[in-house]
Amino acid sequence: MKKMPRQRVGLAVGLAAAAGTLMAASLPHWLVAALAAGLCALIYFVVAGPLPETDHSLRESERKFRNFVEQSLVGLYVVQDGKIAYANSKCAEFLGYDSPEQLVGTPVAALTHPDDLPTLQENHRRRLSGEVTNLRYTYRAVRRDGSIGWADVHGSVCEYEGRPAIMGVALDVSQQVAFEQQSRLANRVFDSASEGIVITDAECRIEAVNPAFTRITGYSAPEATGKFSRMMTGHGAEVNHDMLSHLARDGHWQGEMLDRRKSGDWYPAWLSISTVRDVEKKITNYVGVFTDNTSRKEVETRLQFLASHDSLTGMLNRTGMMAKFAQQIEGARIADRQISLLFIDLDRFKTVNDTLGHLAGDQLLVAAADRLRRQLKEGDIAARLGGDEFTVLMDDPPSSTAAAELAERVIAAMAQPFTIDGQEMFVTASIGIACFPADGHDAATLLKNADVAMYRAKQRGRNTYQFFTSDMNTRAFEQLLLENSLRHALERGEFVLHYQPQFDALSGRVAGVEALIRWRHPELGLVLPGTFISLAEQNGLIVPIGAWVLQEACRQAKEWLDAGWRIGHIAVNLSAKQFSAGDLLDTIRSALDRSGLPPAMLELEITESTIMNNPPEAVLLLDQIRDMGVAISIDDFGTGYSSLASLKQYPLDSLKIDRGFVKGIPHDADDVAITEAIIAIAHKMRLKVVAEGVENSEQADFLRAAGCDMEQGFLLGRPMAAADLARQFAGRGLSVS
Repeated sequence: MKKMPRQRVGLAVGLAAAAGTLMAASLPHWLVAALAAGLCALIYFVVAGPLPETDHSLRESERKFRNFVEQSLVGLYVVQDGKIAYANSKCAEFLGYDSPEQLVGTPVAALTHPDDLPTLQENHRRRLSGEVTNLRYTYRAVRRDGSIGWADVHGSVCEYEGRPAIMGVALDVSQQVAFEQQSRLANRVFDSASEGIVITDAECRIEAVNPAFTRITGYSAPEATGKFSRMMTGHGAEVNHDMLSHLARDGHWQGEMLDRRKSGDWYPAWLSISTVRDVEKKITNYVGVFTDNTSRKEVETRLQFLASHDSLTGMLNRTGMMAKFAQQIEGARIADRQISLLFIDLDRFKTVNDTLGHLAGDQLLVAAADRLRRQLKEGDIAARLGGDEFTVLMDDPPSSTAAAELAERVIAAMAQPFTIDGQEMFVTASIGIACFPADGHDAATLLKNADVAMYRAKQRGRNTYQFFTSDMNTRAFEQLLLENSLRHALERGEFVLHYQPQFDALSGRVAGVEALIRWRHPELGLVLPGTFISLAEQNGLIVPIGAWVLQEACRQAKEWLDAGWRIGHIAVNLSAKQFSAGDLLDTIRSALDRSGLPPAMLELEITESTIMNNPPEAVLLLDQIRDMGVAISIDDFGTGYSSLASLKQYPLDSLKIDRGFVKGIPHDADDVAITEAIIAIAHKMRLKVVAEGVENSEQADFLRAAGCDMEQGFLLGRPMAAADLARQFAGRGLSVS
């Protein structure tokens, strides 16, 4: 045999080392044996060189073994000077090249992921330097199309063409790496999931649980593993056949169930279970994912409560009350019994709310609701409809007085002082009562009728109760129509002013006139203020209506003045809402400027109770009015809650004695004494006194003798249109100057 060249000996040694590496690698034994055989054969042919042409059997063996290496399931390659010197077809296939020849001469750096290149180069250096004989490692290879593949590499040093080289075997492990990554990700999800996860075998015996399972149930993994899952087997050892049959049929099941923690506490769980099957479609495992629904259930319960209950007082709200009312009516209809509905409204609550703030108002409502509850009997149903409105639903036999008795108890309870933040507050209650079936056959009708009755109780003076009667609806409907018409009366020009003269008590001459509003309704005719002023106060229209009265009165007075008529002054009433509206000074100034009336001819009449609501602010506002040159008079004196002495702090010019006192003189001793005292003290305070409601000569004579300055009443002159006033009293002081 010929002696082998040195380079072939080196390559043979390298190939033998690679074969040894393969033999030691953790590859399948059949693959290692095949590769080893192929490499050994290749070694043989490399070492022996070309076989004689006559040795046909050996040449056939060489061909077969070369084909084996080329078609091997693993990649074989040789690297020299950092480039590919040799590669088999498997290498080319793994890296995405059409043939091994395309790889020859390609730098290894171009085929390696940048992050792994330093490690690969270091491994090559260590083998070439002799530090290690062979190495095994995994790295990321860059394919021709730029995609990444994972390769498990085994290699050693060899001699190729007389120089050192690295011979290696590469196995494509991309799928294994991806599987491991997915497995690690699944493990992280399994461990970090906020939902509890339990994996069982086909018999529902627990194989694995995650940390969330332990957190929710209290059972650790060792305590749970090997036990039957109670979630999947129901209570005790009974298997939940319905759930399992559903899983066998559909592959999944979900629903809510009660589970018990290790502590023994029950909790609601939302459970979702899926089946795992093998290649033969047989169930091998169940995977259950569950959440603790305690918080969600509490939120649902709270939302359901708030949907039918008032959040402030805890009582039923309007929705809850109406639903309960409908049930009670149906039961009463079947049992042929009566139900009474009490509609309760707190009087003066808005004043408390506006004065002390909404927080104090809320505290007052809570305290009032508590007092209301204490007046109820078992079976009575209380609700807060909103604001300061409450209702009570109660059984009340037709001949019973239970509804009236409850109304009286509630009124008495509410009349007691409330203490809120150390301050006493006083409110009263007005109550309307409607009964089923006499006053209505459904909840909505009865509630409306009880509301109507409650307003009638307010009209009767408040702090009382009123049963519904059929004529209330008629009056309520008329009131509604009147209110609707009132909203358009100002823009349609339906208001007019009538004027009532005021006379000097001694001379009998006209000393002034009072402007009084009338409503010329297109259908009802001339409507007096007693019919619509309260409505205007309630809906806020009194402010623009009052501004119109002031403008029109000043215009008419200036017209008389320009015509040469001496009328003394013109008096205009201010409502409480006008006085506190915030733009009163601008309204007065506008009326005077637009009409040109001298301010001294205008007198504003304000009720005693209006200025006593907030004395410091009232004093400031009245001073500003006086600074404009306008006179101020207190109207209906004696009907409020102040004393004459308390009026000394206000800048006043005159006061009016209420007609209630004038009516009794000179025969009622009390009225006589009060009237004389008012006149005497008013004069001491340098105030003029006007007596209204003078209807007979005895009253006029008494007032004149008592020193009253001016008189006003039907005896002397009724309210009348401007033209009628000038015509009728031209000879009594209303004359050309």
